[in-house]
Amino acid sequence: MAQRHKEARFNPKLRSDMTPEEIAEMFDDFADDYDEEVRAKGLRAHEIVGDFLAKIYPESERSSVKVLDVGAGTGFVGIKLKALGFTYVDALDPAQKMLDVAQNRNVYRRLICAFMDKNRVEEIETDFYDCITATAAFNEGLVPCNAFPQMIRIVKPGGRIVFTVPQKNIDNAIEYRGRLLPLIDKMAAEGVWEVTAIPLADGQLAHSLGPGFLYSLKVNVSEKYFEI
Repeated sequence: MAQRHKEARFNPKLRSDMTPEEIAEMFDDFADDYDEEVRAKGLRAHEIVGDFLAKIYPESERSSVKVLDVGAGTGFVGIKLKALGFTYVDALDPAQKMLDVAQNRNVYRRLICAFMDKNRVEEIETDFYDCITATAAFNEGLVPCNAFPQMIRIVKPGGRIVFTVPQKNIDNAIEYRGRLLPLIDKMAAEGVWEVTAIPLADGQLAHSLGPGFLYSLKVNVSEKYFEI
């Protein structure tokens, strides 16, 4: 792997001029030691999102809730959700080698190698999922703001988009600075979704990510296309 790509693993600022293909390649080359890195950094977003879903979906309903895990990586969210009784979980990630690791864990029904961005993922029907999760995907070079129309399309009305994002990404990432929160607020004002924002203290997402938020966007419409 090019040294530039290796450095961009841990310094998202270096991803701003990387192509999607280079981003996927970077994570492919990260696949074998990704789990070790998650544990070393104390990343806990998958635990936070899983626990939130367990609060909003009664145990008796969880096996029928259709979840799409965006930026699934090697499957940490899938492991957590399966342990909580969510058995209909699909994975989407742009790095095939990450998905290969996840497949061996037998926690996903379907694995889709694609980015979540403005482009339609043809494998996914409109209004198919009850919930989308994204735990480490709101980061430089991964899920852009213009992905929201596609996420709205594939979530049923009444379904949710649940994701975590560090405050430093909201403030500093080129893709999100001055864009992400105004967009969330604008779509809420237009009735597209209802917003729940849960503050996360320093240390809750990881050892060194700082404070952040868990967002739950309860979607009220079938489709909503807008320019970002």
